[in-house]
Amino acid sequence: MSNRDNETFRTVEARHQGWSDANPRPRSRSALANARIPEMSDAAEKAAGTAVGGGAVAGLFLLAVVCIVAARSWYAIDRSGAGLGYSIAGFFLLLASIGGTLAIANHLFKVIPGEAPHHH
Repeated sequence: MSNRDNETFRTVEARHQGWSDANPRPRSRSALANARIPEMSDAAEKAAGTAVGGGAVAGLFLLAVVCIVAARSWYAIDRSGAGLGYSIAGFFLLLASIGGTLAIANHLFKVIPGEAPHHH
């Protein structure tokens, strides 16, 4: 890079900085400025969170059951590779649904009742 390129860059940068300082960007409107967000009680918030988490856990459990049933049908027709694959997928989906259940219980009984930590 030649010195001329550095000089050109500095002058262009200085002009841009001067223009930016003289013409500040207009403050954008908030998308939530006129939105009406309903207040929820703590119990309603807890119930909504539990319902969403429970739905996710139920979906994972349902997928685990489907995988295990599919594995049994693959094993029944001597397709052990597919049966093993579906068995492994079913195992991990079942594990995920158990983990989700434990996460919901942890959130309901430890996280929500506890006090929020101090933020810096």
